[in-house]
Amino acid sequence: MKKHLLVNKVTAAMLTTFLAGCGGGTDEGYDPGFSASDIVTFEAAELSASFDEETGMQEVDLLAGATADGKPLTGNINISDFNFTADQNFITPQVRGNGLANQTVSPFSEQDAKLIIDTDKFADQLSTCDTTDLRGGPRDENDNPTPDGFLDKPAQVTYTIDFAVDNGFDLPAGQVLPRRTLTLTMNAVFDAVQSVTAEPIRVLMGQEAQLFATVLPEKACSQGLNYTIADPSIATIDNMGNITTLQAGQTTVIVASTDSPDKSVTVNLEVFSEFTLAITNRDVDSNGLPSDMKEVPACVTAGFNVTPTPAFGDTLTGDYAYNWTSSNEMDFPASAVNYGESGVGMFSVGDASTVGFTFDATVSLDSGDTGATVFADVASQNVTATVIRNLMCETGESAHPAGFNTDFNLDGAGAPWKGGTVIASDDSLSGSALEVTAGDGESTNIVQQVFNKQRNWHSATYGLGGSSIGQTYKYSVWVKLPVLPTQDITLKHVLLAWTYEGGPSGPGFDLRKPTAGILSATLQKTTQWQLVEFINEATGNREWSVPPEWNVSTDVFQFWEIYGLPEGEKILLDEYAAMPVQ
Repeated sequence: MKKHLLVNKVTAAMLTTFLAGCGGGTDEGYDPGFSASDIVTFEAAELSASFDEETGMQEVDLLAGATADGKPLTGNINISDFNFTADQNFITPQVRGNGLANQTVSPFSEQDAKLIIDTDKFADQLSTCDTTDLRGGPRDENDNPTPDGFLDKPAQVTYTIDFAVDNGFDLPAGQVLPRRTLTLTMNAVFDAVQSVTAEPIRVLMGQEAQLFATVLPEKACSQGLNYTIADPSIATIDNMGNITTLQAGQTTVIVASTDSPDKSVTVNLEVFSEFTLAITNRDVDSNGLPSDMKEVPACVTAGFNVTPTPAFGDTLTGDYAYNWTSSNEMDFPASAVNYGESGVGMFSVGDASTVGFTFDATVSLDSGDTGATVFADVASQNVTATVIRNLMCETGESAHPAGFNTDFNLDGAGAPWKGGTVIASDDSLSGSALEVTAGDGESTNIVQQVFNKQRNWHSATYGLGGSSIGQTYKYSVWVKLPVLPTQDITLKHVLLAWTYEGGPSGPGFDLRKPTAGILSATLQKTTQWQLVEFINEATGNREWSVPPEWNVSTDVFQFWEIYGLPEGEKILLDEYAAMPVQ
């Protein structure tokens, strides 16, 4: 694609300019001296030049070898109609100008018959080692860029620049001005490591952490780092900067470039030990570490789990109680449940209208043995919650006139639950809960067996073939065990398609388990209400996506499976949440 990229250094506008005198552009009437008896000719019609990035301001004589009647050009010369064409779909770097809003400035300008190239502006657009190809192709249906087969930051880019030269010769009608072509090549230089940066770090004894270090410049070809800990009796560190604590104390870590070991930084590492609180169900960041944020579903109770950690060498003794507060008690009021060492903060979130709202949940220790740590020194913990969609309160409308036949609120509504003894219970968080009594088998499995796609909400959401495939969700439910368990109890959330690519044709839910979404959680041993946030057994994280095998319209069934609950004992399920993941 041809583009006009020339910027005059005086006017900062993409205009044809004169190289000498004070002529008025292509209108010769403004400059009576703009005339010549012979047309411009060139010793060579094509010019060529090559420069490395970050070598400052470079220039090319656009009139080198240009003559008229064999003599050097004199008087006013007008260079016009610049066209720039870059190979490889290269995007010429532009920087914000100092003039009009949204004005950008090209790395090319012209002055005194010279093309001026600011090679420093190419520093972030050329690379000898970047293999990224994310843009240049046609934009997709969501207006996102797509690859084009060329590197976004190539090692070299070549411009073909053509332009017209006018010395004032009176051309016959229909004859165009003589044109010239400049082939300009810009070269990347090897991006060497210049320095390494890192910050000092404090790590709680018994916890894992990561020392974050950075190679500068960010586009350096070698991003590898070596970590060396001065006192390995205090902690160890791997080649990703992950720290494992061994004992309390202070030491240092040397972080050095693998490519240039002389480029290094030394930072302090302190392993400390004290009684601390932790909110254990925070969301994780891109590095898999707990963040300061948590997404909570609308229409149900938000829950935050807290657990204590004793100072190194101490043990937890007796029961603990916690005090929870909300930054917005009017809209998101807090209450607390304590059991043994742990507890949960329960926050009323409201209906679907609160989606997008945020509040801070803060927990402090109310009572309990803190060992060698002074009680007043136990720091409170907080997390910022963001309310997100819960499909259980935005179920949509069924295409069937009778509506969906699904128990959205876990209150026994809709089609009967099959596979176990199920009733609605008044012992609930929201007016009614689902009470399931365990049978005599290895597990108790219940399902609403609705073979009408229009009336089955799960079919209408997950079983639409191509439009459902790839859609991602995460799930939670509140659970209560009326009898204190003596063994581990596992609750599973299963989504199972009846028809799918390569699937069986005969009856049997168990035959269809190979592509089912199976998410599970081990329940805490308490008779208080507890929040269960399911983990995908196939991936180890909270998200589940509709698999590609579900490529036809199909009935989909959602099972609750309970393992380890003794025969005759009960489990209560309430406030189910199905959250779409963006």
